[in-house]
Amino acid sequence: MVTDIKSSTKRELENYDEDEHSNNKKLKVENEEVSDEQEEEETSETKVDTAKVTANDMQVAKETAELFKSNIFKLQIDELVKNVQLPEKHILKMEKFLHKLYDLLQDLPDWGSEKTLEEVQEYFHDKTTTIPFADPKPIPGNTNYKFGFLKPSKVSLIGSFALKSAIHEPEGSSIDVSLEMPETLIEKKDFLNYRIIHKRSVYIAFMTHFINISLEKSGLNEFIKLSYSYKNNDILQPVLKISSVKLDNTKNSKVEKLNKDFNFYKSKFTINLLVTYPENVFENKKLAPMKNAIRLNKDTTDPAPTSLYNFFILSNTYQNHYLKYLHRIKKNTESFKEAMVLARIWLKQRGFSSDVGSGFGAFEFSILMASLLHGGGLTGNKILLHGFSSYQLFKTTIKYIVDNDFNEDGYLQINTDFNETDKSIISTKYHQDNDEFEQPTILDKYTKINILGKMTSQSYKSLKLQAKNTLIGLNDQVKDQFEAIFLNNLNKNQLLKYDMIVDVDISQCLLTLNEKFTPLAKITNLSFENFLITYINDVVEKSLDERVQTFEVELLGMNKKVFDINRRRINHKNSSFRLKIVLDLEESEKLVTRGPKKDDASDKTEIAEFKKHWGNKVSLRRFKDGSIVYSCVWTGSSSNSVVFNILEYILPQHLGSNLKLINSADIKLVSNHLKLPNVPGAKSQSVTNLSNFFKVKKSFDELYKIIFAMNDLPLAVRNIQPIGNAFRYTSLLQPVPFAYSNPEFLQDVILEFESSSKWPDEISALEKAKAAFMLKIHDNLIKDNSEYKVSFTRDESIPYNLEVITMNIYTPEGFGFKFRVLTERDEILYLRAIDNCRNDLKKELENTFLKFIQLYKNSVLHTRTIETLSHSYPMYAPTCRLFKQWLDSHLLLTHFPEELIELIAMQPFVDQGAYSQPGSVQNGFLKIIKFLSKWNWLEEPLILDLIKPEEFDKLNENKKSTDEDLENENEISEFNLKKLSEKLTITQYKEFQTNFEETRRSNPTGLNFQFFVASRVDPTGILYSSDINLSIATRLTALSKIVMNLISQHGLNERTMKLLFSPGLKDYDFVVNVKIPKNLYSSSGILKNFKNVDDMINKFPEDVAEMSGLMDPTYHLVKYLNKKYGTHMIFSYQKFIALNGKNLSGENKDSYNVITGLIKPLFKSGASTKFRINLDADVKPVDDVNVQLNIEAILSEICNFGFDIIDSVVKN
Repeated sequence: MVTDIKSSTKRELENYDEDEHSNNKKLKVENEEVSDEQEEEETSETKVDTAKVTANDMQVAKETAELFKSNIFKLQIDELVKNVQLPEKHILKMEKFLHKLYDLLQDLPDWGSEKTLEEVQEYFHDKTTTIPFADPKPIPGNTNYKFGFLKPSKVSLIGSFALKSAIHEPEGSSIDVSLEMPETLIEKKDFLNYRIIHKRSVYIAFMTHFINISLEKSGLNEFIKLSYSYKNNDILQPVLKISSVKLDNTKNSKVEKLNKDFNFYKSKFTINLLVTYPENVFENKKLAPMKNAIRLNKDTTDPAPTSLYNFFILSNTYQNHYLKYLHRIKKNTESFKEAMVLARIWLKQRGFSSDVGSGFGAFEFSILMASLLHGGGLTGNKILLHGFSSYQLFKTTIKYIVDNDFNEDGYLQINTDFNETDKSIISTKYHQDNDEFEQPTILDKYTKINILGKMTSQSYKSLKLQAKNTLIGLNDQVKDQFEAIFLNNLNKNQLLKYDMIVDVDISQCLLTLNEKFTPLAKITNLSFENFLITYINDVVEKSLDERVQTFEVELLGMNKKVFDINRRRINHKNSSFRLKIVLDLEESEKLVTRGPKKDDASDKTEIAEFKKHWGNKVSLRRFKDGSIVYSCVWTGSSSNSVVFNILEYILPQHLGSNLKLINSADIKLVSNHLKLPNVPGAKSQSVTNLSNFFKVKKSFDELYKIIFAMNDLPLAVRNIQPIGNAFRYTSLLQPVPFAYSNPEFLQDVILEFESSSKWPDEISALEKAKAAFMLKIHDNLIKDNSEYKVSFTRDESIPYNLEVITMNIYTPEGFGFKFRVLTERDEILYLRAIDNCRNDLKKELENTFLKFIQLYKNSVLHTRTIETLSHSYPMYAPTCRLFKQWLDSHLLLTHFPEELIELIAMQPFVDQGAYSQPGSVQNGFLKIIKFLSKWNWLEEPLILDLIKPEEFDKLNENKKSTDEDLENENEISEFNLKKLSEKLTITQYKEFQTNFEETRRSNPTGLNFQFFVASRVDPTGILYSSDINLSIATRLTALSKIVMNLISQHGLNERTMKLLFSPGLKDYDFVVNVKIPKNLYSSSGILKNFKNVDDMINKFPEDVAEMSGLMDPTYHLVKYLNKKYGTHMIFSYQKFIALNGKNLSGENKDSYNVITGLIKPLFKSGASTKFRINLDADVKPVDDVNVQLNIEAILSEICNFGFDIIDSVVKN
């Protein structure tokens, strides 16, 4: 089929009117409501502010409003929000129980406020409830403050349930209830030295004890259960968790009625009772981030800041304040609630939460978004407007996270005092220096709380990376990225999210690490778990530095979040941790870590710290610029990346020599699966090393010069274009000199001569003329360059054109090139044949023409494109090679054109979606398989924008300018214009879509073509996929799904890796085992295991025909079988015989291969069909009318034809 690209009109964006949703229910916040006067006042303020909007604000508003006009995107958001809404029946059930809970809390007895620690311990001595004291717990006789319990001064809902921004979560949601401790129980100095923490623990224990008694008395204890947990994994904030369980049949009518009214287990809700402190009970300035509130020594003049401790106390003081703040913002900004829902979904899909260590959940995002409605620029100019849609609010906040740094380069100052009338005071301002704080900072000037107090520098980098990837998707006006942004759960399979995952056993290093947990470390980290994460973070960050974009440290065995009320705390083993890394490909494989210079100007302290950190690895090196620098030199290898080698050295250096890398073998599994070339130094080459491919290019360049210099040819050579896969670095086996057992040894080249009107006007004659030209080249080459060898072969790549001759040239460097000649007459003659043929032959000739275009015309553009992109995406080439190896192991490689495989392998690189660019072979390979497992090719085209990676940061910098610059800026910069011109336009994308829809309408079942892969290289989308059998296409999808399920359930280890590359031979109707009495492993250019280099052929035989003795005859056998039985059978085999499972050791004297047969549906499973003359199959009669395939006779014929290379035949 020859498809013309049809032009499509530009997409029209329709205006829409947002539905106005009103909620008649009034939300109470601490029994207070925002008054109408206040609301009117704030609305008027908004109007005034709108009048002062800057040019930048207007530009942002215009751009985002235009994009959001798309009805499709709006409908997607509406549908998403609708689907995650809490079911109304669950809300009603929870409200009913919350009323009951409120009554229980009002009945709690007072216990007084002057209890000593000894009295407290005596009281709880024989109770089932234990006081959840944090470490260090108070010591009797050394505690001079009092404890007590009085009824909460306030009971109020807080959190997302109170704001009505909670979403339905399959694993369950929680409702937070604030119980405010009466101020009479708190002294002004209780913020010091854990005093308020311990008072709070006693308060919770007493409350828990009496709630438990009340539940028993009422009968609710039959299905209501109490337990402790930590709010956001904060060990200083234990909370009482109330959950519900399913109650089996009971004969007690009272309990049965209670169960019907108050059992909420179906809703999957839990209730957290948080004990909070009254606002302003402590002096906020004394608990500012850089203040100390835990005294180690009274004589200390400059105590270390206790930022985390201060944050926990202050945040527990202002829970209700922030609820009221967000509530007021929600009332004044119509779309704020929906934007909070979008943010909550986005964060959850990426694994962000308000937990310690992550520190950026829905609350933090909401506060940031709210504060940007009051400013955010350097001068306090507004970033968000109250009239923005939810999409605009979300996108602009994401952009703000990307554009601004809250960690090293600056911090954001906000003011949540909603009673302040001076707008200059409450304006949000970005400060361009962050010397004062040592962590990511959004400082609330009113409460003195750092909103990002629980974040680490690495979790902040992770947030910025995810925001950057999301912003690229949001800015993509060509493709719909909604699914990637909101629906894809990146945590479902962490092997897709991270480039490298290292599991480390530290069980034998805990004594060493405990010694590092000094009193100073205790007051800054609060717990050993926090200290471990911080310490490991510091070591890894200092060691890897710019080699990684971000990483995450996860302590394994920390899954337990809840503990019984009769226990004081959760005990963690802390025996191992997991290091999850996203690599920076430009820096990760550099072999030198540079330190300070050795000169008088260098800081001696810096030099000492560098030596202390790197130990014996430090040496002095002189660089090209003449500088002498303290450095560490690393070695890369085929199995180990430089980053892994650094970790292998540095982790035992700082964590303990008994440390073990648990999955070090598993990390090497994927890269080890790529076979090494049999050349010196192969084991020390990185997987991204292209030196062996460059040798092929160099050899070709020498031949290129020789042919171009031939001046006695009838026509001068106009062009010589290499199109072999080695020239685009994607050949499955790396090129090795004289390795002619490699099926891809001969690399294709297109040879073009200057134009002439004397080329024959008939295809057969034209091919003979081409052969004559190649004979002339042969004569010249042999005459003047006798070290070259030449042979000619008949090429059957173009169906129905059996006159094509190729010239194979073997260079003295040990490489081979297969030349085809292309003239300006070829395409004309093929099209003329289509026009002049009978209708019943037209389809076949169209397929012939497509094959010609694929092989002679598009191959040049495809090779140039893939070669260029391979340099831009370093991991593409090895990933593509591994993908081809996986296809070959499942006998699928020969069914797909190389170009189609390479385009599919490019998908995760040019269309990253929610992920980062693959930074390892493992990550890239799994992303390809993931895409194939999800790709519904019957209904979805694959449209690839084959351009280099967006220089996002550079584009971003170009966009940054002052308001004055924006007002005067009327032209697009040359850089941006160039980048925009390279990307696919909406018109081009729509054209591809139209081509797909029209082509699919003609073939709705996918029988004639399955994969539509369009790009500028192939706008038709079917050039490389028009000759694939439906059974093969569906098998590829099925295998991909199996692989993803296997990896999701069992991870990537030696066993699963073996299964990944083992063919399912039982799925075929019969299997022919081939045995060749020669070892083709080394002659294929593959290095045997445990050897540095093998004996290798170092020259071509005098008679090049003798090379066929070291080539796999399976290809010719399968070609014959396809000609004879192809109408009713599909034959598959392994193209690379050296990679067959039986040959992988390389030590066998024989080589094994396998040929499988799949019977087409007409004769499947012994099915019979009516006999007809043109059935073209070996059949046997069933009755007088029907016949069935004579499979026994066919297998017998195969054995006879294969003769001595057929080892056995198995019929399944």
